Amino acid sequence: MSDRSQRGTRSGKARLDLISAFAIAALAVAATGAQAADAGARRTAATPAAARVLSASGFSFERTVLRADLPVIVDFWAPWCIPCRELEAPLAELAAKFAGRARVVRVNVEWSSRVAQRYDVQALPTILVFKGGALVSRSTGGASEQDLEELLAAQLVPAPAAATAAASPTTTPAGAVAAAGR
Repeated sequence: MSDRSQRGTRSGKARLDLISAFAIAALAVAATGAQAADAGARRTAATPAAARVLSASGFSFERTVLRADLPVIVDFWAPWCIPCRELEAPLAELAAKFAGRARVVRVNVEWSSRVAQRYDVQALPTILVFKGGALVSRSTGGASEQDLEELLAAQLVPAPAAATAAASPTTTPAGAVAAAGR
């Protein structure tokens, strides 16, 4: 066999080995992506959307905030802003506390500068409260969970009757039972 034919066989085998290596790497990446997607799905299923802080962009702001049937508290923030990062925990607590009664949304001003300009956001963090698509309240600077709760309190949808009845015990049924026993 000539040198030329042997070289062709070797380079063909090398190409096959290289293609196999790329195929194995692609399968590994796909499996890792699937595992990440499964973990994300489990996390989403464990925490209802109403109990989480949502993100909005220029594309989703109208749908997420302006068309919302609940009052919405919107935090305009940036990754480099330290007071903005300090608001993450109070906003998460607020989202969990008012799940189903209000929506908590964050807007990154670096990604959605037009939305920030439209609402005249000039300092960070800026908190806006919307109800029925209209801006009803504004606050600038850092805030505690209590401050955020006060901003939102006037706009909240009343708690469902079943939750209110369970939260405050009534004496009427006990009195009715006592009267029936006499």
